Amino acid sequence: MSIMNDTKYNYMSLESLAIELSLPKTYLRQLIEKRAIPALDVNGRLRFNPAAVQRALDNLAKQGDGADE
Repeated sequence: MSIMNDTKYNYMSLESLAIELSLPKTYLRQLIEKRAIPALDVNGRLRFNPAAVQRALDNLAKQGDGADE
């Protein structure tokens, strides 16, 4: 049995993610640099699972993100 059958994979670009989440790309880049949100490097291009990013953002919102530090 393949894991692909059990899990929905939906990866998107930074630009698409920013639009989907209504957040500035610059803010998302700060979080990427801090490794506060998960990103996948595919041949030098970042791709994101929006559900995983949303979970990470929800966790940051609970504790304060510190992105301005």
